[in-house]
This record gives sequence, structure tokens and C-alpha cells, in this order.
Amino acid sequence: MNAGQQLYPILSTLVDGRVFPLQRWEGADSANPYIIYSKVSSIPDNTMDGFSGHEYVRVQIDIYHEDYDELDALAIQVIDAISTGIPLSEFLSRQELPDDDTGLYRQSMDWQLWTST
Repeated sequence: MNAGQQLYPILSTLVDGRVFPLQRWEGADSANPYIIYSKVSSIPDNTMDGFSGHEYVRVQIDIYHEDYDELDALAIQVIDAISTGIPLSEFLSRQELPDDDTGLYRQSMDWQLWTST
């Protein structure tokens, strides 16, 4: 199962389905909050016979919200949902950033997930 297949069912319940790969697509529900996930890199699990069909994928998850305190609470919910809902997930870091394009508050977090192709 790839990263998006693992993340979407867990995260979509937190933001009424507003979870998108790479960017919020044009024509999407413009309500807030919303979540963007991006695959940053992957490390294949190779054996003596070659690629095993598994890889560790580093994923960046960006959460956008108009309210700073509610953003922080949602970020904690995201951490809890991924930690309990995706086996072999590892929370790596998070940071807060303003988003000049949208005028929203943003938290960006990095995760490593075990995936299968």
C-alpha cells in the first residue's frame, strides 16, 4: 500500500475529506482546514535478490488553518491518528510556518512510513 492509500483514510476524517497530494487542486472545496501530503523521498528495501517490493517513504504533511490554536490542536490529532493508525510509522519533526499565499497558519511535519508497492 502506498503512502497516500495509508494517509487519506486516516486524515480525511479529521478535515471532512480535504486531504490532497502535492497541492489543493483547483475546484476543490475551499473550506479550511485542509491537509496536503507530499512524498519527499524513499529508501527501497533491497535484498540479495533485489528490490523486495517495500520501501521507507519520507512524507511531508502540511496542515492549513485560519486559527492558530485550532491548528495546533489539529496537528496533535494528526500525530495521534497516524501513530495509532499506520503500523511502522515514525514521527520525525514538525514546524510552524506562515503561508503567505493563502494567509493561513501552517504546520509542516515529517513522517517516515513503511510501504509496499
